[in-house]
Amino acid sequence: MALRIPRGDEEVYRKAEKLVSSLIEEFHLRYKQRAYEDILKLVAYQLAVKVSKNDLTEDTAPLADRIKQLEKELDAVLNQE
Repeated sequence: MALRIPRGDEEVYRKAEKLVSSLIEEFHLRYKQRAYEDILKLVAYQLAVKVSKNDLTEDTAPLADRIKQLEKELDAVLNQE
């Protein structure tokens, strides 16, 4: 299937294609008796889980950074005394 993609995103699309292909192969080998449609559903589900985990990590990253900053400030105040 041919897609038009921005030149700057080519690497991302190639990486995504490799990931999808490897997951299809992995699930096809693991579940040989399953229909190809079922394999594609498993791949979609696996990718959705990865995206969800990534979203959770990104959501907490700013909070973790702020906590580290506050910890440094507390250490500085406590060390002054």
